[in-house]
This record gives sequence, structure tokens and C-alpha cells, in this order.
Amino acid sequence: MLNYKLQIKKLILNSQLLTLNSKGFTYIEAILYIAIVTLMMNALVSFAWNIINNNARSSTQQEISSQGRYVSERILYEIRNASDLNAGTSTFGTNPGTLSLAETVSANNPTIITVTSGKATIKLGAATAVNLNSNDTTVTNLVFTNNTSADNKTKNISFTLTLQSNTTSNRADYIGSITIQSTGEIRSN
Repeated sequence: MLNYKLQIKKLILNSQLLTLNSKGFTYIEAILYIAIVTLMMNALVSFAWNIINNNARSSTQQEISSQGRYVSERILYEIRNASDLNAGTSTFGTNPGTLSLAETVSANNPTIITVTSGKATIKLGAATAVNLNSNDTTVTNLVFTNNTSADNKTKNISFTLTLQSNTTSNRADYIGSITIQSTGEIRSN
């Protein structure tokens, strides 16, 4: 029985010693906790920064792609719906190219597509030229090629269009470009 009482006293003393030591941190524990928290914060900040950069890069590429798609589809629309090609007033094979199309609607005759101050423009008849791309993008290249057949029955026009982001930032996340090549045929022949 005496041995049993001694064991109980030892257990009580050990538990009191444990509670005395657990009331505070040692310097080593504090340094270890600070190091763990610092590593976790570093990982979280790095992860958040990558998300922000990827979002900026994605937004830039999306803007350039949508502008390029719109401009190229509008050029193709005008080529397909033209009644004829004004080859004498068009400029082929150089940048910036000019495409002059004859239209069946006299108010839209001629339809002229070109680049002015980094903007792809379309001019329908005597109306004022309208920009096809936004201020967020710049057209750096627009070259038309006349692929009309020798017998003049098939009037096919191809073009190469290059757009780039219009930014003053030097960050690679905000810089991008896209080149689109397409071909359209005047359907009214």
C-alpha cells in the first residue's frame, strides 16, 4: 500500500511540473513557431501573387484575341458581301494595306478598309471612318493579297492582321500580340 501511495505522489508531482512548464514558451519554441508561420505566409503570398499575375495575363490575351476575332470577321463579312473589288484603289502586299470594295448599296460604295494610327478602320461610302478595334489594342500589320483568278471569275482576297496590346507597362503580363491570317471570296460573281 505504501508503494501505491508513493506512486500517486510521484504522479501528482509530475503533473504539477508539466503544468508549470506549459505556462509559457521557451525561446526555441517561439523561434520555431515564428519560422513555421513565416513559411506558411510566404507560400500563401506567393500563391496569391501567381493568381494575380495569371489573371492579368489571361485578361490581356482575351482582349487581344476578341479584338482580333472581331476585326477579322468584320473584314471577311465585308469581302463576302461586296459586289466587286476595286483593285485600282486597293493596296496589296504592303503594310498598311488598303482594301476598296464595290457595294450594291450606293450609300456604302465604296467600302474602304485600312489602318489609321494603329486602328483598323472601315469607311462605308461617304460616311466617316469607324475604328474596328478598341483603344486597348493596336494594329501593327494589315496586309491584303489579291488572289483573283486569271479569268476574273473568282475574286479571292486574303489578309494578315497583327494586333498587340496597347500598354505602357513593361510587365510581360500586360504585353501580348496575335496574328490572324484569313481568306474571303467576293460572292456576288
